[in-house]
Amino acid sequence: MSFLLDTCVISEMVRPVPDAGVVQWIEKHDEFDLYLSVITLGEIQKGISRLSSGKKKSRLTAWLKEELEVRFSGRIIPVTADIAVKWGSMLGLAENNGQPLSVVDALIAATASVHNLILVTRNISDFCGCSIDIVDPWSVA
Repeated sequence: MSFLLDTCVISEMVRPVPDAGVVQWIEKHDEFDLYLSVITLGEIQKGISRLSSGKKKSRLTAWLKEELEVRFSGRIIPVTADIAVKWGSMLGLAENNGQPLSVVDALIAATASVHNLILVTRNISDFCGCSIDIVDPWSVA
C-alpha cells in the first residue's frame, strides 16, 4: 500500500510539537511507500514566501530544499498529461454536482487517483466526491 501525503501532513511534521498521532502514523509506514505531489512543494513554498524575512523563513527555506526534496527524491510526482486529464474530469464532475473543488485539491486528488495512492490528509471534506481512498492520521486510533 502506498500513500500520497497532503500538504497539511508535511506541515504538521515541521511544527515545534507535531501531533503524536501523525508522527506515529508516519513512523509506522515504510518511507518508500510515502509520496508527495509536486503541488505540495508549491504550497509549502507559498507559505514560506508569505513569511517576513527572518530565521523562521531561512530555516524553512533550507528545510524545503535540503531536507524535504532530498528525503522524497524519486517520490515527488509531477503533473503529467494523465493527471491533467483526470484533474479536468474531477473538476467538471464536482462543479456539476454542486461540490466545488479547488484547483490545488483537485490536482492532488487526481495524482492520488492516477497513481492508485491513498491520500493522507486531515482535510477529508475538501476531497468529497473525488472517488479516492483517504486516511486521516489525526483520527486514526
